[in-house]
Amino acid sequence: MASGITSFLTQVSRNGGMSFSNSFIVRFKNGAAKYFDSDLVEIFCEEAQLPNSNTATGTQNGLVTGLGSVDYPHTRVFTEFSLTFMLDANLNILKSLNDWYYDVIGGSGKNNITALDNPLSADRVMRVRYRDTYQGDIHIIKAESGKKSAVDRQPITYVMERAWPYQIDAIPLQFGSSQITKVTANFKYERHYTMTQDVKNALQLTKQEAATGIL
Repeated sequence: MASGITSFLTQVSRNGGMSFSNSFIVRFKNGAAKYFDSDLVEIFCEEAQLPNSNTATGTQNGLVTGLGSVDYPHTRVFTEFSLTFMLDANLNILKSLNDWYYDVIGGSGKNNITALDNPLSADRVMRVRYRDTYQGDIHIIKAESGKKSAVDRQPITYVMERAWPYQIDAIPLQFGSSQITKVTANFKYERHYTMTQDVKNALQLTKQEAATGIL
């Protein structure tokens, strides 16, 4: 048992320690960045999902006598994902998500008003815009603590290409104990890929850093 624990700890240490789910960074890029304050997104994003890998399959019969049907892959499937944000009193993230959504499916002219005595026209037209005008990339970075910060090591980054919000979930408001208001947005995207780094030795000091005392 002692040998097993020692071997386990050795393997964990050799690969940079264990990964913890509460260390990540979300960033909006390209066409999506214009809607958000990047500092607010990093601070207030409470929950993110790393997208899964899924494959659509077909069935082939009669490949080998007596074998029956055999599945084969033919298309990579990209499923939607969601992001959950805590909200400040000014509801900045919610406003940004609404602005983005209104760019996807909005009316002619303004979609937001700043005074209740000047409402939008009841017969305004709702038009779907071209995707090139509102789509953008979303980066979800799985991070781990390092020598410089709590997110210094970044072993993998998922890049969701040409993403857009298709649903903003309802936000419940009720009397009772005070709780932080949160909003969850669901996104579709064209496809994703990953960028990886080897961070297992990032916690070890270089010879120069050890000699100079730099951490």
